[in-house]
Amino acid sequence: MSTRSRFSFALLLLSLAGCSRTPGDAGAAEAVSRELEAIVATCAMAQGPVDTMRTARSFWEPFEAGATFRAGDWVRTGAAASARIELRGGGRFELEERTAVLVERPAPVDGGGAGGAVVALESGTARGVLPVDALRDGPLVLRGDDGRQVELTVDAHEGPAEFRVTRTANGMQLSVSRGRLMLSEGAHRRTLGAGSWLEVARGLEDAEHDGPPFPASLSPGVDARIEWSQDLGIPLAWKALDGARRYQVQVARDLGFTQRVVDTQVDGLGFTFIPPEPGMFVWRVSALDGQGRPGESGFARRIFVDRKLKRALLIAPRDDYQAPDDAAAQDIVFAWQSVGGEPRYRLVVARERSLRHPVLVVEGSTQQVVLPGLAPGEYFWGVYVAEDPPAPLFQKARRLVVPATSVARGKDLSNPADL
Repeated sequence: MSTRSRFSFALLLLSLAGCSRTPGDAGAAEAVSRELEAIVATCAMAQGPVDTMRTARSFWEPFEAGATFRAGDWVRTGAAASARIELRGGGRFELEERTAVLVERPAPVDGGGAGGAVVALESGTARGVLPVDALRDGPLVLRGDDGRQVELTVDAHEGPAEFRVTRTANGMQLSVSRGRLMLSEGAHRRTLGAGSWLEVARGLEDAEHDGPPFPASLSPGVDARIEWSQDLGIPLAWKALDGARRYQVQVARDLGFTQRVVDTQVDGLGFTFIPPEPGMFVWRVSALDGQGRPGESGFARRIFVDRKLKRALLIAPRDDYQAPDDAAAQDIVFAWQSVGGEPRYRLVVARERSLRHPVLVVEGSTQQVVLPGLAPGEYFWGVYVAEDPPAPLFQKARRLVVPATSVARGKDLSNPADL
C-alpha cells in the first residue's frame, strides 16, 4: 500500500470512528488521530542500504520508500546509498551516502501544539528544498550540537530555497545554493542568500564568521549529456569570486566524491576535464583565499558521457500533454537537458509536427523558457542547438494541447498582435 493510500485509509477510519458514539469507537478514533499526528516525515525514495532506528529502540532496521517516521526516529544511508525524506509540514531533504539524521517535532510552547519539524545532522550531507508555501505547520528547525536551534523560512520574493547542511569538524554548516533563507534564533534575525554559508554552532549573532560564497557553476549545464569520443575534452567553467586566489576543482564518479578522478587547483575560471571512459561524472569547484584556505564547494553538477548521444533531451511538457482548463491564465514551462559547453538554444513552437512554420521562436542560453498562457488549440514544440545547421535535441516534436474550455486570456501565437 502506498504512503498516500495509508494516509487515506487512516483518515477513513478516523471519519468512521467519529460517526460512532460508543466509547470503544471513540477510543479508536483518538488512537488514529494520535497516529497521524505523530508522523513527522515519509520516505519518498530509497536507493541502496538505508536504515532507521525507531524511537525507544536500540537497533537499526532497513526500510523502503513509503515508510513513515515519527518524532525521535533516526534515518541513515550507507555507502553509495541515498534517500529522499518528505517533511509533513512541507519541504524535503535528500540524504547523500553515509549520512545520518534525527527527525523530531518542536516542544509545545505555552501549552499549544508543536508545529514544523526539527532536523539534527549526525554525519554526512543533506540537501534541502523549501517551497515558498511549504511551511504549513511551522518553520523547519536545524538543531546544532550545543542545543542551538535555528528556524528556517523562505523569502517569498526570492522563490523556493535550496540549501545544504554538512557535518564538519566544527558542527553543522548551512549553505544556500538558490533563493534566500530567513533565519531566526531567539531575538536574532538575518537572511542567508545564494552562494553564502555559516556555521550553525556559532549562532546568528556571530555574523563575522560567515564563510565566503562559493563560485557559481556556469557550464556544462545541469545534467548535461555529451557523446563519448577518444579525444573528448569537457570544458568546466564557473564565475569569478572576489578575493579568490585560486580554485579547487574536483570530479568524481559519485555524488559523495569518494571516487575522485580529478582533484586539482587552477588559477583561471575554467578546467578541461578528459573523461577516461563513458559514464556518469560529478564536478564541483571551491575558492581558495589568500592564505590558500578552501571555502565552501559549490553544488555538484552531473555530466553523463554516453557512448552514443540520443537526441531525446526534452524534459517538459511531456508528449501529448493536455494543459489544465485554466491554462490560459497560467505559465507553461518548457525545459530540456544540456548538451555541454556554452551553446545557445532555440525553442520552436508551431501548429504542425514538422515545425516548418513556427508561430514562436525563442533563442537563449538557458535550459528553460516560460511562456504565458496559450490560446486554446493544438501545438507542437522542439528545441535546437542554434548552430548552422541547427541540431535538434529531439527525435520527434512533442505535442501540447490547450483545451477550448480555457479562459480566453491566453495569447494566440498565430496572431502577431498577441506576440
